[in-house]
Amino acid sequence: MKNITTNIINQVVEELLAKVNQRSAYILKARFGLKKKEKQSLGKIGDNLEITRERVRQIESMVLKQFKKSKKSESFKLIIKKTIEIIEKHGGLAVDEAIAKFLIPNISQLDENRLMFILKCSKKLNFNKSTLKNYSFWSLSGGLKIKVVNEMNNLVIKELNKIKKSIKIKDIKNIILRTERKNFFLKENGEKKLVMFLLINKSLKMNLLGEWGIKNWRSVSERGNKEKAYLVLKKKNKPLHFRIITEHINFYWKKKKSLSQTVHNELIKDDRFVLVGRGTYGLSEWGLKGGTVKEIIVSLFKEKSDPLHVDEIVKYVLSHKEVKRTTILVNLSDQCCFVKKQKNYYFIK
Repeated sequence: MKNITTNIINQVVEELLAKVNQRSAYILKARFGLKKKEKQSLGKIGDNLEITRERVRQIESMVLKQFKKSKKSESFKLIIKKTIEIIEKHGGLAVDEAIAKFLIPNISQLDENRLMFILKCSKKLNFNKSTLKNYSFWSLSGGLKIKVVNEMNNLVIKELNKIKKSIKIKDIKNIILRTERKNFFLKENGEKKLVMFLLINKSLKMNLLGEWGIKNWRSVSERGNKEKAYLVLKKKNKPLHFRIITEHINFYWKKKKSLSQTVHNELIKDDRFVLVGRGTYGLSEWGLKGGTVKEIIVSLFKEKSDPLHVDEIVKYVLSHKEVKRTTILVNLSDQCCFVKKQKNYYFIK
């Protein structure tokens, strides 16, 4: 079976539009964004045609019903067949983006609009409109019910609110496997099916680390430089200079560019971040300690009462701060704070 291409999609769209009059074609092009990626409202189209928004809605609905009953080309059937395969693979449902991505990787917004229009013309597919609770999604006619989707997602939300932290999809699957719905996700592609369920709920979101949580949680909200920097450091799992952190922020979140100095100014005020070197930050949850080299050495002596070898002191400081060995030795030479014993051992005054 051949693959779907943008040429096939464009061909099918033109075939469908050729079946209706000029006014109906104009309405479909505007409503679905078939010529421009921006879609127009019923009211705006009505104003342009000097008819009511309700009349526009009626014409759109009538034409789509006509298309569902009409004879289809082989290209149309191919697109629907491939889409059904994707939906079945993901547990009986799929969001627009997932269908578009699996059919044509790196698809443009305009071509995605055209693809969604084609799907609306099939009687084998059911489009579930967006609600206050869920994003819109596709399912098979007579297939999975929205009640089941909501039931599963409500269970996940309840458990997340109990543990109060974002978790990986495998951990969410383990939660589901303790319920009566476990058989649904034990089958092939169990985790892929579960991800598609979660994508539909507007309260759930996956962060940069691939962890799922409640959308407004700090660990998943990804709003602001501090939250983005936190996720970058967690992902890289090592201290980074604030300029490098900013580069990663701008790579992962392209819509709004962050400035390195702004990032630096925000991180230095947040207790979650520890300055471990000149402009280099780590996370306090890693056990890193802030402060000067001397303060870090003092904290070590407070933990251990016995004299310590210079190598042990150096190793400890370097685990918390990015400095040169000579810098540590200079601080140890401060006789007001430290006393050197024989064989490179020190103790605090």
